[in-house]
Amino acid sequence: MKKRRHFSHIQKLAILKRSGYHCEICNVSLTPENFHADHKIPYSLGGETAVYNGQALCATCNLKKGNRLE
Repeated sequence: MKKRRHFSHIQKLAILKRSGYHCEICNVSLTPENFHADHKIPYSLGGETAVYNGQALCATCNLKKGNRLE
């Protein structure tokens, strides 16, 4: 089975709900326009595309984080 790089719509909703609709780094309120589902352990470093490995980030924090572990 091929690994998926992107979270599914259902996974994104679960990650967003678990975060309380706030960025897990800066705590800004998340909207569909600024929400990014991010891999805690980056996909490029072997992280799975699974809800347990996802975190809700705003676009700004996700772009700053890149493929680092945080």
